[in-house]
Amino acid sequence: MTESGEIHVHVREMWPNEAYDFTPWLAKHLSQLGDAVGLKLVEKEQEHQVGSFSLDILAREANEDAQVAIENQLEWTDHSHLGQLLTYTAGTDARIAIWVASEFQYEHAEALHQLNQWAGKAIRFYGVKVELVRSATGDLVPSLRRVVSPDGWDKDLTLPTPPPVNPDIPRYRGFFDSLVADLRQIHPGIGMPRQAFEYRDRFFPFGFNSDMGCVVSFEGEYAWVYLYIRTSDDADLSKRLFDRLTDDRQRIESSIDAHQEWFWQRHNRYSFSTVGVCRRASLDDPTERVAKTRAWMLTYLPKFKEVLEPRLEELWTELSPNSDPGHRSP
Repeated sequence: MTESGEIHVHVREMWPNEAYDFTPWLAKHLSQLGDAVGLKLVEKEQEHQVGSFSLDILAREANEDAQVAIENQLEWTDHSHLGQLLTYTAGTDARIAIWVASEFQYEHAEALHQLNQWAGKAIRFYGVKVELVRSATGDLVPSLRRVVSPDGWDKDLTLPTPPPVNPDIPRYRGFFDSLVADLRQIHPGIGMPRQAFEYRDRFFPFGFNSDMGCVVSFEGEYAWVYLYIRTSDDADLSKRLFDRLTDDRQRIESSIDAHQEWFWQRHNRYSFSTVGVCRRASLDDPTERVAKTRAWMLTYLPKFKEVLEPRLEELWTELSPNSDPGHRSP
């Protein structure tokens, strides 16, 4: 608790999902981020494609007209995001790289500091800590504090010890590992999943294009089964695929027969679109209800794949100028 009665809370109380909640918020508050690092930042694009990957925010420094790569995460810094920051900085020819995280491990802050020493004035690296407090009136108040800049490194804002293990991660891993084992026993051809956005989900890529597939996830108070449409080589193609798929909406919904509200989301500000159903559910539910959510996922994920994969492959073959009907991604 601060002297003013404010209580520090986990950042996910305000932004449950990093991609859907925090990135859009940060894009709208680039002036606040700029104030933290002494720059004038202007948004260019969210989810900017760099090869087969997506940079969270591509921005411009208005005073210098320089490209800015901004990578964020709502957890402790890790090696993966450090590698992503370097990849996106190179891929966008950025002259300024900003890593926003809720906690900075000592070694990662040190790495940014050393990169500034090596790069000199050619490329500048910044580390910014995002924090959230609950005020005495109950309001959630975010703040951004500079940890690393070309001018130095605030070691008081970094920790030399490993971060504590998030107790939620093993719980979700156990849930999804069991779910995947049963899925592969019932539907051997469904393939092995990977983590899509964070530990609360699993992504099952399609055979014809590994950028697209079906996802099961927990987001806030809901469990989801949805189709994820994204193409790495053409930012507009995923929108054309979604629009054409929408023409078949009635047939698709009746074929899957989910008896629930459908969400056809074009996500115009992003490079992907989604089609899915959800139910109110959480891993904090009683055991019996969690079992029902698991059974619900086991039922509808295979249906989504069975109905949507062949139709999407047809559309992809028709609409993509680079598609090869005889090629299937590994």
